[in-house]
Amino acid sequence: MAFDWSEFCKRIKHFFDFAARRRELYKKWDNLAENGDEEARYKLLMLYQEEKEEYYPLAFKWTIIVANKGDDCGVMLQAAEMYAQGQGAPQNEEKALLWFERALSLHILQGKRSPLSVEAANYIQKRIQQLRVKLGKEPGNDSF
Repeated sequence: MAFDWSEFCKRIKHFFDFAARRRELYKKWDNLAENGDEEARYKLLMLYQEEKEEYYPLAFKWTIIVANKGDDCGVMLQAAEMYAQGQGAPQNEEKALLWFERALSLHILQGKRSPLSVEAANYIQKRIQQLRVKLGKEPGNDSF
């Protein structure tokens, strides 16, 4: 049997196609996450901080799913930032404000158990104030 150089070249090319291998890995993680694998969900939502814009929609998908569970203020903060910046989803300052408020509320409820630093909490408060002013939602300006 003769050596198949074309097959060998294809395998070498695939081996060095890191982008394709990365996409395959993220697809595998996405399937695991769909089946309830928490570690895969967190790996995917961290793509927002670790990868390029190409992967923001996938990171956003899992950020929102995990944030909606309501027990991780760090992920809620990431959801707020993604909405505020329009990264992974259309920019939506109303939803950004909602997620900033949820993150701060959970941070306060968790107290010393919160994963957020004092600096992060101060940043969130600042962003909430900025967005409330921008959106016309300052205290006393509510139209109920």
